[in-house]
Amino acid sequence: MSKNKALLCGLIVGGVIGGITTLLTTPSSGKELRSQINLSRKQIEDLLQQLKTESKALKEQIVKTAQEGSEVVKEVSADLKKSINQFQQEIEPHKKDLQKEIEEIEMKIKQLEKTLQ
Repeated sequence: MSKNKALLCGLIVGGVIGGITTLLTTPSSGKELRSQINLSRKQIEDLLQQLKTESKALKEQIVKTAQEGSEVVKEVSADLKKSINQFQQEIEPHKKDLQKEIEEIEMKIKQLEKTLQ
């Protein structure tokens, strides 16, 4: 039981000494310290609120940009398909002409081979 009393007495004395030491070594008074803490707390709350607002705006901008990008990709894809189809239609007559010319060249080569033999 005396050990418990000694421990309790030691804790009380240590707490009092620690409290006095803290009060004597604090560079500002309690009111000033509380005021500084409140000011810092308000600044942090304002900063967090600003961060929250800016993150919402960023999220909205990302969603909008993704939607616009998707639309642009669809438009470019459609334009590309249209251009390819148009190109194929434009070269079709020339393709036939080239095939005819190749056939004529092959015939001339065969005739030339016959005359050389």
